Amino acid sequence: MTEQSLLQIDGFRLDGMIADSIELLKECEPPEGYWGAFSGGKDSCVIKELAKMAGVKVEWHYSVTTIDPPELIYFMREHHADVAFDRPEKNFFTKMVEKGYPTRRARWCCEVYKESRAPAGRVLILGIRGEESKARAKRWKDVTHHNRTGAAAVSPILRWRSEHVWAFIRAQGVPYCSLYDEGFDRIGCIGCPMARADGRKKEFARWPKYEKAWRRAFRRLWENRGSINGFDSWESLFDWWLSNDSFPGGDDCQLDMWSND
Repeated sequence: MTEQSLLQIDGFRLDGMIADSIELLKECEPPEGYWGAFSGGKDSCVIKELAKMAGVKVEWHYSVTTIDPPELIYFMREHHADVAFDRPEKNFFTKMVEKGYPTRRARWCCEVYKESRAPAGRVLILGIRGEESKARAKRWKDVTHHNRTGAAAVSPILRWRSEHVWAFIRAQGVPYCSLYDEGFDRIGCIGCPMARADGRKKEFARWPKYEKAWRRAFRRLWENRGSINGFDSWESLFDWWLSNDSFPGGDDCQLDMWSND
């Protein structure tokens, strides 16, 4: 370990946090091994390295959404060849025309493209961190259970802050996606309504073909359903959706399905 591994933030030393995370993974390891939910982001890279250090058995899986950043896919293929790519039955935009556009309040896409992939009864490892939202910090625990299925999810870096994550990555020499070096602090679905409006506009500027695909899907949805929510065109509907003006903040795309309450 290097000097960086002794980083202390808010009274917590990183080396102690690493030890606690490893102990949690060992303690909760099921006989058949974990089902690892891998996103390719920095937090997933950390929990994968922690699991390796703990010596626990894990099957790592990436849920393909079809609106994933290309650079993220290239990164995983180069550095995480052991991760299985679980592909959906339908392209995201095809599904959107059927179900409607996703919003913070109607985020059907998280359940369809992320939450429903793990087999029933498997214990998951997730890269959830409480720092990401107050609601998440309040409701998630080291071991959290799914509201409907009762499945357990272990969150070994729940109490880590982003400073801990980056210090660990530097100390351990963990590879990470190059998009972080381009100023992206969030790497996920391109156009996700959980992101801020300025963040989505930045994504569309970086990947204009995805913006065209989103616009095309809104147009098809409009043509199939006619007038929506009183808007006079699919363009005005799209502009409203992109602005996030009417969306209350503080939502968490996974809280509705995972809770100890």
